[in-house]
Amino acid sequence: MALMSMTGFGRARAELSDRYGASLVVRSVNHRYLDVQVRTNLREEMPEVEAVVRGEISDRLQRGRVTVQVNLEQAVAVGPRVTVNVEQIAAVLQQLTTIPTPDGIASAPSIGDVLAVPGMVNVSAQETTLDDDETSALRELIAAAVDSMVRMRAAEGQRLKEQIVAELNLVIEFVDWFEPRIEELRNTIMERAKERIQNLTTEGADPDRVLQEAAILADKADVAEEVVRLRAHFEAFSERLAGGCLL
Repeated sequence: MALMSMTGFGRARAELSDRYGASLVVRSVNHRYLDVQVRTNLREEMPEVEAVVRGEISDRLQRGRVTVQVNLEQAVAVGPRVTVNVEQIAAVLQQLTTIPTPDGIASAPSIGDVLAVPGMVNVSAQETTLDDDETSALRELIAAAVDSMVRMRAAEGQRLKEQIVAELNLVIEFVDWFEPRIEELRNTIMERAKERIQNLTTEGADPDRVLQEAAILADKADVAEEVVRLRAHFEAFSERLAGGCLL
């Protein structure tokens, strides 16, 4: 696994079918866990889109606050579905023609007379649910947008790795310079401690205080253990960089 940045951006667009086209924008920033936020222009009409997006993102990413903007475009304007009950209208017309007027002559019924009868014409919204092929195409589109984002995260991760390695090398160079001089620096500190203790003695300081001061200075002067520990951290960090991680 390469070193990956947590910040990325991806975009993709495709025709899902002869009914719908779709475009996706995927953004990610650093987050301890995976937090997916989905926005779509047909949220109320097509709630299944959000479930499809969340499922694909969860399968492909482990961490990050990921925002997905989904825009679905209708290839053809979809109007309401109108259903006409032809058999019932014929029956109503037949009955209306038999109703006499005050002068005793049956009149021809108008369209208004027919539509006034409940159930003659039904108007309903067109079905907007994605079919299996459209859902599969949407999954492929999500994968393409995520792959684009991952490539950006990998490129930024490589740049971050180069910067981190350069700064780590500077710290290692300092430790390489410092470690051979530990004994020399310790002696310098101890000489200064002796001078300080002598000054305290001439000033009539409490002997217990002098011993306490000497013990503190001697403890601070010995940093060999910290240098060994620091080198262990350098080694572990370098292995982590080489193995790849999220930044």
